[in-house]
Amino acid sequence: MACLYIVRNLFSLNFLYLILIAAEIAAIIFLCWWLPSALPLAVGFIAVWLSDIFAAVAVYSRGNSPEINCSLILLIIALPLVGAMGYLLSAFKKQRRGLLKVKGAVRSDGFGGICGALCGTCSCGYDKAEYFKNGEEFFSLLFKEIEKAEKSVCLEYFIVGRGQMFNRLISAIRVARKNGAEVKFIIDGIGSAFKTGRKEIRLLRSAGVEVKLFHRLKPLFYTGLNNRDHRKIAVIDDRVVFTGGYNIGDEYANVESRFGYWKDAGVALYGGVAVLFKGMFLSVWNRGYETEIPEGGKYVCQPYYDSPPSVSGVAENLFTTAISSARERVHVFTPYLCAGERINSALTLAAMRGVDVRIIIPHIPDKKYAFELTKSYAAELIEAGVKVYEYTPGFMHAKCLICDGEAFIGTHNFDFRSLRLNYECGVILNGEICETADKDFWNCARLSSPFIVKPASRTRRVYRFFLRLFAPLF
Repeated sequence: MACLYIVRNLFSLNFLYLILIAAEIAAIIFLCWWLPSALPLAVGFIAVWLSDIFAAVAVYSRGNSPEINCSLILLIIALPLVGAMGYLLSAFKKQRRGLLKVKGAVRSDGFGGICGALCGTCSCGYDKAEYFKNGEEFFSLLFKEIEKAEKSVCLEYFIVGRGQMFNRLISAIRVARKNGAEVKFIIDGIGSAFKTGRKEIRLLRSAGVEVKLFHRLKPLFYTGLNNRDHRKIAVIDDRVVFTGGYNIGDEYANVESRFGYWKDAGVALYGGVAVLFKGMFLSVWNRGYETEIPEGGKYVCQPYYDSPPSVSGVAENLFTTAISSARERVHVFTPYLCAGERINSALTLAAMRGVDVRIIIPHIPDKKYAFELTKSYAAELIEAGVKVYEYTPGFMHAKCLICDGEAFIGTHNFDFRSLRLNYECGVILNGEICETADKDFWNCARLSSPFIVKPASRTRRVYRFFLRLFAPLF
């Protein structure tokens, strides 16, 4: 009986409680004996822990997407103290700029309501639109319009590279300056690093151009470098605006390309909408700008933009809404396919509803790590019924979303950087221009081959896992 009583008590909750209490007492005695000698180390650990907690709370409170929050917190954990301090410095030192205020803008329904609420733009009129399916057409008209400028030329580009297109631009600018036009140029310092040097900047200034570098590349790291000016805007005399995927470089005109045929897309809009795009340009040039509502125009379009950290996630919300409400077609040109859970879910559900969802990605990538990410996301979308194609002639750089009767043409890629971190712009168009863009899509689809999902090795799966984990920060 005594043995049975002992056995029962050994496995009772009361006995376990006694064991835990004894362990706690032993731990307290040990700490009292050991802690004084380890006090400096303990204080250090507590300081690191508190800094990481504070940084994690700051990450969560800033309202980024869950993917960005997850990546940032993982970075803070992986780099104790260093990651926390780096993030906190980036959060406190970011400057708010690029805000455009449109005086008298009236909130409208649909996409206009989203743009009005998130970035303050309104629907605008235009008289004529030109869609460009290749760089030869784009640059030919762009340089002709610059040469006709009499008042102002505003240029804002992510990449400006030396070569034939740059030389032709300089020639066109010289003509515009002779006509009396004022020329302003914003060049992204990271995108154009090693492509535009002091010689090219001096050449622009000698031609009478006012040049500003957006986040100049410097030897010392500073956190603002993560926000880049990825816009492509050319506004001439407030009467025509060019935007889309084209930068200033020979590869965009297929003069010289390391990635096969360079496919891009863009648009020129004549009319009042040019005034609103000039306002976007000046909002970066002046760190903020206020403009009037453009008047007139035979047709109506809806411009939009992102200027983080002031205005961010506009295109992500527009794309998600458009895809989610599509009934017939969702056609996408994009060089990168890693847009995050919201847009991926919208694409997946659209395909499940029976919507014709097709995406064209490059066959020859410009960045191998980005292509690995693209293939990873493409495999998931294909399982849900999305049709993905590789543009076999070369590199697909066009950025266009066609949902039923509306085309979103601009500078946004389907990736985290474009949708959350970069300064971007675009315009929503319908009618004939939308159908022209969709015809271009089908022409590219005929030149493309279906993306084939291949089994990945264990090493590649691990590589893709970490790429996806930190993709929101790239």
